[in-house]
Formats: sequence, C-alpha cells, structure tokens
Amino acid sequence: MVASLLLCAALSAPPAYAGWVWSPNTGWVGPSGAVKDTPEEQLEHGKHFFEARDFNKARVEFEKLVKKYKNSREAGEAQYYIGRCREEEGDYYEAFKAYRKTIHTYPSTARFNEILNRMYELGNRFLAGKKQRLFGTVAILPARDKAVEIFQAITEDGPFSESGELAQYKLGLAQLAIGEYEQAVTAFEQLIARYPKSTLVDDARFQLTQASLKGTFKPGYDQHPTDQALEELDAFVSEYPSSDLSPEALERLKVLQERRSEHEYEVGQYYEKRKQPQSALIYYHTVLEHYPNTSWAAKALTRAQILEHQGR
Repeated sequence: MVASLLLCAALSAPPAYAGWVWSPNTGWVGPSGAVKDTPEEQLEHGKHFFEARDFNKARVEFEKLVKKYKNSREAGEAQYYIGRCREEEGDYYEAFKAYRKTIHTYPSTARFNEILNRMYELGNRFLAGKKQRLFGTVAILPARDKAVEIFQAITEDGPFSESGELAQYKLGLAQLAIGEYEQAVTAFEQLIARYPKSTLVDDARFQLTQASLKGTFKPGYDQHPTDQALEELDAFVSEYPSSDLSPEALERLKVLQERRSEHEYEVGQYYEKRKQPQSALIYYHTVLEHYPNTSWAAKALTRAQILEHQGR
C-alpha cells in the first residue's frame, strides 16, 4: 500500500531536471549556481520567490539570470527586480545602484519612468533621514550625501522625465542641507533655466537666495555672497510680489541690508582711524545713499557731518 502511494506521488510530480528538487512549498529549487534552461523560466523562478517575499532567494535567482542570459530581454527585467529586492530588504542605497544599472545597461526597458520614480522616492528617504541596513542590522545613518547622488543621477539620466523636474529642485535642497552652497546655487539656476514654466521656479529663486546668504554672517568678510543674495532677493520680490514667500524674502532683504550697511560703516571707521577722512566719507555716503533705512544710516550721517565740518 505504501509503495503504491509513493508511486502515485512520483507519477503526479512534475518531471525532474538534473540537479533540481521539487516540493509543493518551494517549487523547483536548483543546486547552488544552477540556472534554468531558458531566461523565461529563470525569470519566473525568481518571481516565485519574490511573490513569496523571500527576497534574498529571489535576488540570487535574478542575479543568476543576469549573469547567464545578460543579453536577453528578461535580463533587464531581472536587473529591475534585483533593485526591488534590495528595496524590500531595506537596503536603499544598493536598491538605487541596482535601479540605475538597469537603465544604463538596458536603456530600452519599459520600466524607465517607473525606475526613475522609485529612485526619486529613495532620494527623498535619504534627504529626510531613513533607516538603512548596516552590517546586517538596521541603523539610522546620516545620508543627505546619498540624496545628492541620487537626485543628481535622475537629473542626468532623465532630466525631462516625470521625476526630473522634482529631482532638480530636491538636488538643490540636499546640497543646501550638507553645506554645498555653490553647488546648490547651480542646481536652482538649472531648474529655472530648464523648466521656466515650472511651479517650482519661485521656490527655486528663493532657495537660490538662501544658498547665496549662507556663510556671510560677519561684515568683515568678503561681501560678494551678500551682494549676490541681495540681487536675488530684489529680483525675487520684484518678479513674484504675490508669492507666499515674499514676506519672508522682504524680511531677509532687510537683514542683508543691515549686514551690508554695517560692513560699509566699519570700512569707513577703518579709514577714519587711519586719518584718511576722504576715504571714510566715501563709505559713510554709501550707507546713506544705498541703505538709508538701516540702523547704520544715522551713525554714518553723524560721522559724515563731523568729518565734513572738520574739513572746512
């Protein structure tokens, strides 16, 4: 009786392949390194594990396909699924690299826009701070440099894709976040130039000003960044007076004008202390002419009047 049951089971099972073992729970499982006879079969084999949420095994099978059948149509799909497995496993940076490899190696993939969208969402994770696997455990890592890398990749690979415009803006934000202010200015300028009709243009103009503003906290420093920020703020307020950002832009404009007038006043003080009143007067008058509404204007006026009286 037992022999009869074993015979029936053997007859009802799918035909065997050399080195492969079949069970109702796992389907066909091959020996280490074994690959199915066609890329179509190998792809379905990997998808079986993926749908069962066994992402490690699925990834191994997809990697086998890419290695064995790298020139097949299914290889592009398998490379995409390698990224999906990495993403499901929480290894977001490796997922990004797998996705980018897909569109570089298989640029005709029908998943091109989907991959860029997935890369964009991964960039957002890194920009906001995310949980990332480190040596097999989950840890929170500083990763805004990774956000820069991902958004930069999207702007290079698909600048006019669905995600390209958003990635260009987020690239500037990510560079601002890690203190790469000159690069951030470039990123926002590129958004304005590439997408002049974008709803993000006014935000980019304001963020460009923010990037120009950073690092100019002391009046004795090089004033070029401050002058650039003043120009951007003036342009922003003039071009977008009804923007929700205009009130904040006006406040920052006042702060910068105070900073710039303080610098001019201190240079005037420098020349005055060195007994060069005519040079000092040039800077005091600059404060009066260009920054009359600042707190330094009254001080500049007092010093100018004293010097002019002494020179008579």
